[in-house]
Amino acid sequence: MATDSTAVDSAAVIDETEGASGRPDPGMSGFAVSITAAYSDALAEVYDDIYPSTPDLEDIADFLLTLTRPGASVLELGVGTGRVALPLADKGFEVHGVDASEGMLARLAEKDPEGRVTPVLGDFATLDLGRAFDVVLAPFNALCCAVTPAEQIALIHAVARHAAPDGHVVIETFDPSDYHVQKKNEVNTYPIGSRGAMIESVGVLPASQNMMMQNTLFLDGEAPKSATTVMRYLWPSELDLLAGLARLELAERYTGWQKQPFDGGDSRKMVVSVYRPL
Repeated sequence: MATDSTAVDSAAVIDETEGASGRPDPGMSGFAVSITAAYSDALAEVYDDIYPSTPDLEDIADFLLTLTRPGASVLELGVGTGRVALPLADKGFEVHGVDASEGMLARLAEKDPEGRVTPVLGDFATLDLGRAFDVVLAPFNALCCAVTPAEQIALIHAVARHAAPDGHVVIETFDPSDYHVQKKNEVNTYPIGSRGAMIESVGVLPASQNMMMQNTLFLDGEAPKSATTVMRYLWPSELDLLAGLARLELAERYTGWQKQPFDGGDSRKMVVSVYRPL
């Protein structure tokens, strides 16, 4: 049971984890949702230490202001602890944020006591909030949490049904070029503030475009803790095909949030794709 320090205010959270029948609706496979939620729950406490606030988070808000008006509505997939959503709220956007992890939403609640971001607990692919948004935003590889092509098709349809007819869909993915030819697991170590370190091992299955990430946390005074997740990477052209299935048309594509020209071929860079409903 969650303690007071980590509990999410259930009255303030929209719970989309049950379908119309009142039973859990699988949407993405039970495996995909469960492993993503468990991975996020395991890292929620230290997520902001692993990925601290950086200037590019402000760039996201400025980027969206080139697409829509101040005060526009934004639906963020994979809101996590609010690293992106809270700077958007600071810029005056009306933000709803979806996540399958109760632990992540608990951290968001701690950071957002004023409730500027409306949290939604749910599966991206079955999401139906009964309204449309000026911008649907899937940053930081949120679309890759769906681990099969069928799940990614379901997810892109969910994205499209929440986009206003004159709105925008903005998707950030990594360039998979380097990972696709990776022959063995890559291991890296990341500091976690002054509390310890995380060792991350990444393996790739090119045939299915899946990546397996194993993270082990070493925190002062605590036993080591491991978390595992699976992602499915997307080539930009493949993303365009998925979007077309959901009647979304590519309008712009850049390398990063400062609208650097997209050239491809470098997995250190993130790809930002902007779509419009047809």
